[in-house]
Amino acid sequence: MKIAKFTIPLLGCVAVLASSGCAPILAGGAMAGGVSVAVDRRSTGAQVNDGVIENRVSWEISQKIVPEDQHITVTSYNGKVLLTGEVKTELEKKTAGEVASKSLDVSSVVNQLAVQEPVSVGRRMKDSGIATSVRSRLLTAQGAPYSQMKIICDRGIIYLMGLVTPTEGQIAGEIAAKTDGVKEVVKVFEYQSAAEIKARMDSFQKAPNTDSTSTN
Repeated sequence: MKIAKFTIPLLGCVAVLASSGCAPILAGGAMAGGVSVAVDRRSTGAQVNDGVIENRVSWEISQKIVPEDQHITVTSYNGKVLLTGEVKTELEKKTAGEVASKSLDVSSVVNQLAVQEPVSVGRRMKDSGIATSVRSRLLTAQGAPYSQMKIICDRGIIYLMGLVTPTEGQIAGEIAAKTDGVKEVVKVFEYQSAAEIKARMDSFQKAPNTDSTSTN
């Protein structure tokens, strides 16, 4: 099982969402795991802003690419945007990535769009089932903080996003890779040490939330 990994340094609380985790431009997109606001390793303002980013980027891309030519899902975690799905040309893939990178509050973009015809509804339903299986396995696993992750499945490829320690990321990747139907695992995590995460959570408890969330 192939496991790919994308990492960038944590740039702080840029953006976040509290519920489903991804904004498909067309219905029937990949599924993502929800994250509880109460235990999230990001600030509440950042969680909310992620939802704004997902909707904004989805809309901005739809203004540049003919909807019939693509099926794109936008997922944001802490301002890092993941693009999954299908477009018909390399130019459309490049355009989608450029639009996302220039969007407000986006810190980085991981463009995983495939240049091909949009997959069938049956394939998307299968992806939904695979994502559910991965979430179920992570939910009961030791050492893999499911509540800190967004889990997306597209064409049998599992994408893992979240703020985790290197060990947590490794465990989650191995669990996902061993799930039936998974062809590949791509880790799009942000990494911090356990001490850094603890200090981060302590700071949330000690100080009132003063984040300013952009709605433009």
